Amino acid sequence: MTVVLLDPLRPDTIPIRAWRHLTGTVLVTEDVPATLLWELDHVEPALDDSDPQLTLLSADPRHRLVTARITRGDEVIAAQPVSGDDLLEAVALMDTLRRNGPWESTQTHASLRRYLLEEVYELLDAIDSGDSDDLREELGDLLLQVLFHARIAADDPDRPFDIDAVARSFTAKVSHRTPGVLSGAHSDLETQIREWEERKALEKSRGSVLDGIATTAPALALTQKVLERLEAADFPMEIIDPIITTVLVAPGGDSVEEVTRQRTRGLMDQVRDAEARAVESGDELTTRDTWLAYLTELG
Repeated sequence: MTVVLLDPLRPDTIPIRAWRHLTGTVLVTEDVPATLLWELDHVEPALDDSDPQLTLLSADPRHRLVTARITRGDEVIAAQPVSGDDLLEAVALMDTLRRNGPWESTQTHASLRRYLLEEVYELLDAIDSGDSDDLREELGDLLLQVLFHARIAADDPDRPFDIDAVARSFTAKVSHRTPGVLSGAHSDLETQIREWEERKALEKSRGSVLDGIATTAPALALTQKVLERLEAADFPMEIIDPIITTVLVAPGGDSVEEVTRQRTRGLMDQVRDAEARAVESGDELTTRDTWLAYLTELG
């Protein structure tokens, strides 16, 4: 006859095709939620000697009575899987580890920094290798970090948030920045990039051209980002000390990473000082000439 399989993640959701098979007496396995039993006309526990003509309702595809019915050739009606379902299991696993794991329960955002950085670099290696198995594994390791940090945040006594809030933040941000693509109004790359940058600028309301730059990024990436921001702001690039765009590696010398970072942060300080002077004067640094005027004052 018929086996109706519920989605273990959404046991209250019943496939439309299954409804006509759930009238009259229905056999149920022990994993079917009690709240659902009240909605059925008449239920009986599924046993080895139960009437094989009755519909069997279960939420466990590996249940021995389910597998026996399937082997016999019964029709199977199952809820269709939804992309992302496995993420729910990952979230539940992380929650259990956070509550019961002796190591996981003691971690903080700060204590996980080194692992997060390691996982990013290992993911980059997997991308370079071109090995899809490595890529899948490293993406899973990075996902662990996202789940872990979100679960730690849920324990914050003052401003908690959870993985659902993280997902909503992603959805809200991307939806707001890609209206044309999502609505089907256009599929043009240049238009999409322009919309993204315009809406991003409106969201951030930055006081400085350097706001939002992660100063903990690798030194060369930091320098490149700063230079890109300045060039986009019509900064007079020719006055930047060439030493900032030069990397010299000497055995036994000072840390190239730290030297480069400090030089770049020095440039950032000069830019912010010029911006502060402009604000005091009621000006905006939107042209090369205005930048030169306030940078000269710093001389």
